[in-house]
Amino acid sequence: MKYALEKTTNTHILEAEEIKVRHTVGSTQVLQIEGEGMVSHGEHGIIKTESKYVIKYVQQEFNPVTRIIENAFD
Repeated sequence: MKYALEKTTNTHILEAEEIKVRHTVGSTQVLQIEGEGMVSHGEHGIIKTESKYVIKYVQQEFNPVTRIIENAFD
């Protein structure tokens, strides 16, 4: 099973036998996985999870042009 951790042109993908969303608050989610969990991203290596729970959140950053806090995607 695959789960996109954010919707961008260069998305991080979580792969595991089973992925369940256990809790959501805003853009933060607690995911429960079964089996070996792997996070892949085109520019980086693959990360293997060490827990059956994965917390996904969108980083917030100050945009000096708009002068507001915005979601930061890489």
